[in-house]
Amino acid sequence: MANVFKQSFGLTWRKALLSAPRLVPDVALYFTSSEGPQPIVFNIPSRGTHTIPLYVFIPPPPKLDPPVSTQEHTKLPVLLDFHGGGFIFGSCQEQAPFCAKIARELNAISISVDYRLGPAAQFPAAIEDAEDVLNAILDPIQPSYQELRYSINQHLLKSSRPRIELDATRIAVSGFSSGGNLALNLGLSLKHPDVSEDWLTLFPLSYERSIPLLLFYPSLDCRQLPSERPRPPGMEEKTGFLKSLELESTLMPTYLPRKQGGHPRASPGLAPIKDGGLHEKVNMLLVLPEMDTLAEQSDVWVKKVAEEGRSASLSVEKVSGVVHGWTQFPDSWLSDEHRKLKIQIFDEARDFVARAWA
Repeated sequence: MANVFKQSFGLTWRKALLSAPRLVPDVALYFTSSEGPQPIVFNIPSRGTHTIPLYVFIPPPPKLDPPVSTQEHTKLPVLLDFHGGGFIFGSCQEQAPFCAKIARELNAISISVDYRLGPAAQFPAAIEDAEDVLNAILDPIQPSYQELRYSINQHLLKSSRPRIELDATRIAVSGFSSGGNLALNLGLSLKHPDVSEDWLTLFPLSYERSIPLLLFYPSLDCRQLPSERPRPPGMEEKTGFLKSLELESTLMPTYLPRKQGGHPRASPGLAPIKDGGLHEKVNMLLVLPEMDTLAEQSDVWVKKVAEEGRSASLSVEKVSGVVHGWTQFPDSWLSDEHRKLKIQIFDEARDFVARAWA
């Protein structure tokens, strides 16, 4: 937190402007994600001194006659989700429609992670938080493992609902933009000499089931700032006040210094895929909007995946006419056509996960 006070006034007010949506109270989710379920929010321990806030979406209770006893246990799969925002803004609230849909329609626990952001935190803070939450699902030795389950079941107990167990053999990971960067990172293992010390995925090599990764327009190569990326044909350039602000390009280096942009954890699109670089059980759905400055680096990565022998593990869905982040816009901001495309993509992502969990 002390780092915030070291920033110039110019950085501070830009960060405040981008962070304004995080001030919206969670009660707004009853309007933006009216179908529910609504999340419960609590913190779990991290590897450091801070705690990690989680938005947890529990599926509605099945309508059974007679009702299930509160002493009985139900085992549910888990979606681990990461919001976007260039590692400097964004919130779990914008993830509510998608996370609630997966919880509701796949009878799963959806966990959206409020990971640390710049300028208060620096790389690799977000990746460490992502790993710590995955550890809370996978590793019984971690204090967070018990805390996660205790917090969920305390909520269920208050609602007179049966306890649940998290099925650590059925985990999916989703991420949007910078959150897609984190989602891909969780399936990668980096080894010397690509990094100074081996940095391996937390998914065991013996993991038996498919690990679906839902990569919505991910940032795969962070060596370029948004203002430096090539624009696809037909994409309008920012003008006037928005161009003068250059909010992302000004603030992103406060999380990821330019000299670290080529690190394969900062830019997972640069990480090796073959020879165990990508976990052998990973299967990926990559969603690419047409009007996105990340489109070129995504196309480069798709070719890399094929060249390194994992094209069978990657499904690519290109969506014409839409912009980066359109899936996270409120429906009222979208045209009828773009709203239908959002529903179609979310349905495809749901079905992709359902096949892996079958």
